[in-house]
Amino acid sequence: MKTLSRVAAVAVGLVWLGSVSFAVLKPGDKLIPFSLKNIDGKDYTVTMEEGRLTLIVAETSGTETKVTKSYPAAVLIDFWATYCVPCRKAMPHMQTLVTTYGPAEGQAEGGLRLFGIALDAAGGKVVKPFYQKLKITYPLLADPPSNVPSVGLAATAKDMKKRYGVQEIPVVYLINAAGTIVHAHVGSTDEQMAELDKAIAALVGAGGK
Repeated sequence: MKTLSRVAAVAVGLVWLGSVSFAVLKPGDKLIPFSLKNIDGKDYTVTMEEGRLTLIVAETSGTETKVTKSYPAAVLIDFWATYCVPCRKAMPHMQTLVTTYGPAEGQAEGGLRLFGIALDAAGGKVVKPFYQKLKITYPLLADPPSNVPSVGLAATAKDMKKRYGVQEIPVVYLINAAGTIVHAHVGSTDEQMAELDKAIAALVGAGGK
């Protein structure tokens, strides 16, 4: 009987472990810099410069490249895919966060910047048509950048998935201006979104911009 009880306990424990979803990176871990192409053709690089969270956007037209730099108060990374139902369900809420906390046009300091990292194997080919049906404004990064990124930057969605420890989707990481992860979760429950909202408000301010 004792043996059977132990087996049953182990089985229950394995079922419980199998049902737990978690992000490998945890609050307190640091940003892993990355550079990827948005479906609009612009390259987005999120890195640290002089200990400060920095966003660099490069837009190439012909032989000229226009580069803009800004310093967000926070960056939200959302790993998703077009085939992921919970991911799609969370997108309207993500858009609300951008509308509420995103920087004003031309604002170089502060605000929330959100990036959807598309894990579809076909990349932008499938993401762009999907995006065109949605009423969202934040970047969906799916492909390698046009320009060769600095050494050490994650430069493909597959590499980002590996380096950010993504095992299930959606996975969300919120990163503060010092490049530290302050919130991480797997899934899109109401409770998780409420916790995310509070964490963003604490970094950006209740007034958003």
